[in-house]
Amino acid sequence: MQSSATMAGTLKNTTIAMGQMNKVMDPAKMSKTLQDFSKASTKMEMTDEMISDTMDDIFDESGDEEESDQIVNKVLDEIGIEIAGKVSEAPSAGRGKIGEAALPNVPSTDDLEAKLAKLKST
Repeated sequence: MQSSATMAGTLKNTTIAMGQMNKVMDPAKMSKTLQDFSKASTKMEMTDEMISDTMDDIFDESGDEEESDQIVNKVLDEIGIEIAGKVSEAPSAGRGKIGEAALPNVPSTDDLEAKLAKLKST
């Protein structure tokens, strides 16, 4: 009998807590918010899919680039300009290490240490 009374008291407290939560978090409003989110999410997925398809179509049309290269080469051939021969004769950039030409007079570490020792001794 006492366990039934305890259970009834617990259910009463639970009912009160649920009622208070329903007042704070309106279930109808929450349901509407979830429906709006679902619609927006579906719309975003469709838009993303359309953009992806469009981008795929744009990048898959690599034949256009080859076709334009052929047209340019044809025009250049007609006016007598040979690109391949001219490009091979064009000057090229230096092949040294990066920064070597920019810092030709950089003292070595030994030189710097000698200068530091000289400054400390004076």
